[in-house]
Amino acid sequence: MLMKNKLIDTNGALPLANLLGMFLGGFGVVVFFISQSLTVLIPLLFAPTVCGILCAVLYKAQSNTTKNQEDMAMNPVRIDVM
Repeated sequence: MLMKNKLIDTNGALPLANLLGMFLGGFGVVVFFISQSLTVLIPLLFAPTVCGILCAVLYKAQSNTTKNQEDMAMNPVRIDVM
C-alpha cells in the first residue's frame, strides 16, 4: 500500500502579517472617522465658548461695580431735588 502525500491547505490560514494589516487598517478607519467627526463638531463649539467667556466677563464686571458702589461714602454736599 502506497502512502499518499498529505495536502496541507496553507492558503486558508491567516498569517501574522495579514492579521496585523487587518488590525492597522481597522484602526486607521476608526481614526479617520473620529477626525471627520471632530471637524464637524469643533466649529459648533465656537459660539457656546464665546458666549460663556463673555457672560463670565460681564458677571465679573457687574460684581466689581456693585462692590464699588457699596464701598462709596455718602456725599454730604449732594442735594436731592424732588
